[in-house]
Amino acid sequence: MTMLEPLAPPIQGHVRVLRTARPRQVVERVLAVIPPHAWLDRAVFWLMYDSQLRVMPLCRLTLADVDIQSSLPLVRCGERWRILTEHPTVTALVDYLPRRARAVALLFSHAGRPLDLAYLDQRWRSYGQQAGVSCTLRELRGG
Repeated sequence: MTMLEPLAPPIQGHVRVLRTARPRQVVERVLAVIPPHAWLDRAVFWLMYDSQLRVMPLCRLTLADVDIQSSLPLVRCGERWRILTEHPTVTALVDYLPRRARAVALLFSHAGRPLDLAYLDQRWRSYGQQAGVSCTLRELRGG
């Protein structure tokens, strides 16, 4: 009989533990294959991983929902703010923000249109194949 280890709590002391349905190394292998020039994809997927936002709330974010200028980078998740703990998330957002379409109110858009599940799922699966890993969007954000 195999003993199951209890799930790690989402918070330990002052540090939030990222919970993913896949081991962290697997998810980060997929994130590592996203090319540096794919600013939108890097920002979206790192933010989803770090904040553990679901796809639709992530797609609805506006520029006012992200604060990377303060000493603690934050993203608004509904009524609450979450601290962004991963350096690559902040770096990806800093790279993406000057390049985003200014005419669109949403934080993330592709070709002037809001992002949707189909677009994100297709892009994530493509990166997973490049990394040789099977990992869904749901597994990226923790299940």
